[in-house]
Amino acid sequence: MELLHPKALSEIEQEKQAGQLPLLTLGQEVALQKIELAQKDYLIQAFGREIATLKFELIQLKGGGA
Repeated sequence: MELLHPKALSEIEQEKQAGQLPLLTLGQEVALQKIELAQKDYLIQAFGREIATLKFELIQLKGGGA
């Protein structure tokens, strides 16, 4: 079964260019891209929270909090 033996992305790219991608491999590629996008979204959210925290601390240091 294909899922038990995943292929390297470089191998998938070569097969895609040669037009030999089976449907299951396309599904694997889509799943990998979804995981990558979810990881990127998480990082963006984490950076946004960190920026908000830093801005709040800066406001407090400047005395704008009260």
